[in-house]
Amino acid sequence: MGSTTGIHAVSVMLEALNRDAQHATIAKFIQNELDAEREKVALLHQQGSQQAELLREQGAQQFELLRQQQAAAGGSMHSRRPETLKIDISK
Repeated sequence: MGSTTGIHAVSVMLEALNRDAQHATIAKFIQNELDAEREKVALLHQQGSQQAELLREQGAQQFELLRQQQAAAGGSMHSRRPETLKIDISK
């Protein structure tokens, strides 16, 4: 019922204006609504960009950590020289 009362109140206010003022008022209302929606879209776009950047950074950090782990594991394996078996066959 509240929205019906609001609609009726707006209708009464618009009827009190001449035709040009009615059009200007409606156009201004629509423009304000459009501006508000554009602000929401811009904010969502900004949040999406920030999330994408965070994901890129996390991916780069994970890649670097994995690279370091592999380098450490590879380095420990290759740092030891294989031992050779010496046999004295002169006896």
